[in-house]
Amino acid sequence: MSAQSRIAASGLIAAALLAPASARAATAQTGTAQAQVLETIQFAVLLDMNFGRVALRDNVNGGIVVIDPATTGRNCDAALVCAGSFAASQLELSGSDADVQVTFDPTFELTGPGAPIAAEPHFPGGSGTVVRISGGRTVVKLGARLHVNPNQAPGVYTGQFSVNLEYY
Repeated sequence: MSAQSRIAASGLIAAALLAPASARAATAQTGTAQAQVLETIQFAVLLDMNFGRVALRDNVNGGIVVIDPATTGRNCDAALVCAGSFAASQLELSGSDADVQVTFDPTFELTGPGAPIAAEPHFPGGSGTVVRISGGRTVVKLGARLHVNPNQAPGVYTGQFSVNLEYY
């Protein structure tokens, strides 16, 4: 065999050795996927929020009443006299055992015979707090800070606040 033939032959052998490596079939890889479908969050109002009866000590100054959701206690500042029963709002959440984010608007109003009365919802941890549904249910309590206006007209004032519940 001539030197030229040997070089050509060894080039063919090298090409043959390289061909199988570059022409290998791709190996299929498998993965897994998972999804958990959660129950729709339901809620029931167990107890409506109630600030009780409130009187201004004088008509020049307004005052603030706070229902604390952590203690369910009521605090009236010195400009007011508070009487009668009161309550923090209690909601029973039901659904899948999972974390739920509780959000709400920063204010709402009570309306009645006089000017609207502004209120700020209070929730332990504030809006955006995450609570856990365990055993299919949990109870959350909401309170608020009520800003009674100076010269507030006597009468019954009512209002609604919205609470948004979303799995987290």
